[in-house]
Amino acid sequence: MQCYDAVISGAGPAGCSAALFLAAKGHRVLLLDKARFPRDKTCGDGVTAASSSLLEEIGVMEVVKQRLGDRPEIQGVTLSSPSGTVVRGRLLKVKRFSGGDYVIPREMLDDCLVSCVREHPDVTFLDNAAVTSITMDGQRARSLSTSRGDFSGRVIIGADGSYSPLASQLHLNNTSKEHQGFAIRAYFSKVEGLTDTIEIHYDRSIGSGYGWIFPLGDKRANVGVGITSRNMERRRLKRMFEQFIETNPFAVAKLRHARMESGTLKAYPLPLGSFRGKRSRGNVLLAGDAASFVDPLTGEGIFYALQSGRYAAEAASRAIGEDETRASAYYEKLWRKEFLFHDFRVGYLLQSLLQHEFIMESLLKFASGKQRRADLLAAVIGHNRRKIELLKMLIPFF
Repeated sequence: MQCYDAVISGAGPAGCSAALFLAAKGHRVLLLDKARFPRDKTCGDGVTAASSSLLEEIGVMEVVKQRLGDRPEIQGVTLSSPSGTVVRGRLLKVKRFSGGDYVIPREMLDDCLVSCVREHPDVTFLDNAAVTSITMDGQRARSLSTSRGDFSGRVIIGADGSYSPLASQLHLNNTSKEHQGFAIRAYFSKVEGLTDTIEIHYDRSIGSGYGWIFPLGDKRANVGVGITSRNMERRRLKRMFEQFIETNPFAVAKLRHARMESGTLKAYPLPLGSFRGKRSRGNVLLAGDAASFVDPLTGEGIFYALQSGRYAAEAASRAIGEDETRASAYYEKLWRKEFLFHDFRVGYLLQSLLQHEFIMESLLKFASGKQRRADLLAAVIGHNRRKIELLKMLIPFF
């Protein structure tokens, strides 16, 4: 059996982030994925400045920019309320983030991540390697069984998505309907009127969620609908999507002559970070969607995937030098300090408040009155400012 310092299941942003941060610390890493790359991944494709700054740190953003060519950065966020109030916020640069905001198809982003992983001498990458089971000895994982053999690691990191077999086997998966959502998206070509802003539209036909239009360049867009409840059949979600693109005035204006690209309409789960549970056990750590690290307010997950991968690497590296089973304690402390209150608890509270149409309308009308309020709203969506600042802006409505 081949042995490594760390074995990581899942080569999306979380798994690749963990692999590259661990490799930078001199550890031997095995990265596995059940798919054969390049492969598509269903997502909204929004990459914030916080995310692109992390991609720069691990040496991936240079490769991404080469693929993007001269595509401009995203400069703002346009939001609309059910009654038609429109808010246009700017995504202003902040000192703590060096990167910009983009919309990048996940097939491209993940392939860039994997290409950097393949080039690193301390990372072994195996695709087409589905994990079938994990062997535990008390709180210590001994090995992973996969379709390409058995592998052991001093630390195991599960970054294998919303339906993570590792999370399920260890009973760490998010089973709470209250803390799950669902989304559906498609790619459209020949879209009219796209600019350098992303669009988020709150629509009565959607209810507890929103529709979006994210520009991809060359008159292409990622268009979708997300809701904050999993208590819904997929066919009803599809009907919501159809109603959004057929009746929402902003969607209709842009998609009137557009064409949905064949095979791109896909739904996917949103395991929300407000889920109250551990994300680790002993020397097994979960990251990204496998750990239910999705923003409860916006449904964004790429930033949390990259950052949780980094925290998993930090916890694993420290534990490898001491006692591997301490990895869990180190990891829980890291992610809880960073995410738990400001991102997940406040985000869940805001999500609950904004499900009320009166509060939603009041907030957007208030934000539309001054540019700095609109910019704050955009900054919270882009991870440039804390959600607590948006919550404070809501206080006058109570």
